[in-house]
Amino acid sequence: MTQALHSFVLCPNMIILRNQKILLLRRADWAPLWSGHWHCPIGKMEENESPLQTAVRETYEEVGLQVNPHLGTIIVVKAPDFQNPELIWKDISFFFVAENFEGEPINKESRLHDAMDWFDVNHLPEPIIPVVRFGVEKYVRGEAYGEFGYKCE
Repeated sequence: MTQALHSFVLCPNMIILRNQKILLLRRADWAPLWSGHWHCPIGKMEENESPLQTAVRETYEEVGLQVNPHLGTIIVVKAPDFQNPELIWKDISFFFVAENFEGEPINKESRLHDAMDWFDVNHLPEPIIPVVRFGVEKYVRGEAYGEFGYKCE
């Protein structure tokens, strides 16, 4: 995939919190990308969908929770593409936060996720997708913005 110099993919993530614990999913060993890694509910935006609408829809599709989140932090990402390290992947990762919801989450996409669990926000599991760790840590520190993969020169 070749991206234009100033183009970015939008990646909406959902941080689901309960009692200082975060709900994470683990990509199954057979998943094509980031197999065995923990992550937040995330998904691709559909036509005419905003990042917030995507995060809410994907949260319901992945863990069965209906949420009304707020924006936690935004991370601008520049990193080697996970499929072709010679290419640079650029995205803007929105980390929305949901703390109020009813019911218990369920793994609705067992074809993609082989585990789901709650973790202390200050002790995230390994392996975790690096940008997810970065975004969650920024949010926990109260930082509304971060840059992943950029070096100050």
